[in-house]
Amino acid sequence: MKRLFKQLFISVIFINTTYVWAEHQPLWEIHAGLMGMQLPHYRGSNSYSTPIYPFPALIYRGERLKASDGKIQGLLYTSETVNLDVSLAGSLPASPDDNSAREGMPRLDTTFEIGPSLITNFWQSEDQNTRLSLELPIRAAFSIDIEGLAIRNRGWTFAPSISIKHHVNNWKGELLFGPVFADRRYHSYFYDVSTQYETSVRPTYDARSGYSGSRITLSIDKHFKRLSVIGVARYDVLSNAIFMDSPLIERTNNLSVGFVIMWQIAKAKRSTSHAEGKLP
Repeated sequence: MKRLFKQLFISVIFINTTYVWAEHQPLWEIHAGLMGMQLPHYRGSNSYSTPIYPFPALIYRGERLKASDGKIQGLLYTSETVNLDVSLAGSLPASPDDNSAREGMPRLDTTFEIGPSLITNFWQSEDQNTRLSLELPIRAAFSIDIEGLAIRNRGWTFAPSISIKHHVNNWKGELLFGPVFADRRYHSYFYDVSTQYETSVRPTYDARSGYSGSRITLSIDKHFKRLSVIGVARYDVLSNAIFMDSPLIERTNNLSVGFVIMWQIAKAKRSTSHAEGKLP
């Protein structure tokens, strides 16, 4: 059960796929996928996790409701230029046995973030292959103790970004960049050191709310008839972040990379008759 939860959850963290602008796509698709990645235990950590997991994926392209591209679109509000979507994110668990900075401290549980994202599409090229958007996601964060079956509130995050999408033939590229902000509870979960875990090289630390650094994410997708191959790279810059004086910070930047392979195993006979991502 624990392994199955990880397999289902991991597809939310790093995948950014299946955004298709063309008309007459299947109403829904079911995919079997394989994902591999290298992720830091937390932003600013020298320790990385390198999991490889199979996962299922569902894509739905309703006229109003869409589930793809790491988002649930149309559930809250949608128009030709503005969408209010449901945004998801998260992080993997990290054991102190594999992290020297957190030696002797409690493990970091899986975190899950969910909340609304306001997306404004303010430019699209004449051939409709390139689009520029402003995304404003604000998400509540929760830690999930799978073994203890406990869910705890860990504050909130706000990550505004500029998104540039380009689509040509069966290729899609997307570049997102922008700052990240979070409240004290969120920063405390990753960067606090209480007195009981203080050492000669790890003093007590209480995090504050504020600027959490900046993030750049690049994804490139190649779609074949039934196969999709995706490469993703994410670069976090933590210079001037509010938590940089935490003793758990070991570096000022992190590079995360990953790949996704998805194979279509079923699709609807009915197709959509509308194009996604168009502006008037």
